[in-house]
Amino acid sequence: MISVHNKEYDLLVIGESMVEFTCDEDVVNAGSFKMDIGGADIVVAAAAARLGSKVRLISAIAHDQFHGFIRERLTAQKIDISLVTTCQQSYNGIYITSTRYPEYREYLIHHPGTASKHIIPTLVNQEYLENSKIVYASSELQSVSPQTQRTVFNAFLFAHTNKIMVAYDPNLRLQRWSFEEARMSLWGVLPLVDVFFVSWPEESKALFGYERPLDVIGFLLNRNVGTVVVKMGADGCIVGTERSIKPFPQPACGDGISPFKTPALAGSAFNGAFLNCIANGYDPFAAAEFANSVALFKGIKGWGIDSLPTVNDLCRAS
Repeated sequence: MISVHNKEYDLLVIGESMVEFTCDEDVVNAGSFKMDIGGADIVVAAAAARLGSKVRLISAIAHDQFHGFIRERLTAQKIDISLVTTCQQSYNGIYITSTRYPEYREYLIHHPGTASKHIIPTLVNQEYLENSKIVYASSELQSVSPQTQRTVFNAFLFAHTNKIMVAYDPNLRLQRWSFEEARMSLWGVLPLVDVFFVSWPEESKALFGYERPLDVIGFLLNRNVGTVVVKMGADGCIVGTERSIKPFPQPACGDGISPFKTPALAGSAFNGAFLNCIANGYDPFAAAEFANSVALFKGIKGWGIDSLPTVNDLCRAS
């Protein structure tokens, strides 16, 4: 693992800010929705920040009706948004999700505008990277435009060259772009990644062609990824490093029935909790065990940034 000491910020997240609308019915029949900020990368940032990490965000927010709401909600999570730019004449992304059928993960995404296209390479100053222990991005941002792809690549390349830890999740979303584009972007940044999160089985099989999590771990470790985390939903996760590979089952709830109200973005909550631990000196195995409990908390609570736990929440739950 690359050293993460002596930096002002624990985590620098480069990602798209979105607005989340959640309902408890079929989306097309819902009479009301709950609103919050969201997006995979924002949930990673918020999960880490709510657990005590010092988090900085690079993003772009459109100056539409949601502008003030998004900024206020990000600030309320104690995320540093000094590097978040405001875009005129564009719109913020919106997605709608339902908790009614958690096993089907009804998760609809709609982009009414182009704010995230303003996340361009010039927003990522080398000074910001040097002052961060970990730099994180996912393909959710890469899928927006060629410019956002270059933004992620340039940030990862500088971090890798200067021995700053790089963390990445392929977050395969084929409603946003083609499989070929997703795979090319993944392969472009793979040599630069230190911590790689991947979901099993659909994502891992589609991207790497392997049925077994152990094969995916071996494949990525052989390509010099330092830590591989295969997320398996209700089955927990498996973590692999050059020294060891260990499974971490999801904590049991006693009745044998999945307690998840919705699994949407529980994986992003896991990522944020995992990186919070790594930034604070824990090894990947302790980080995985803790991150499992955070993902479970998020899944049970169901919606919104406030479904992410603080340290006090987890103490009360235990």
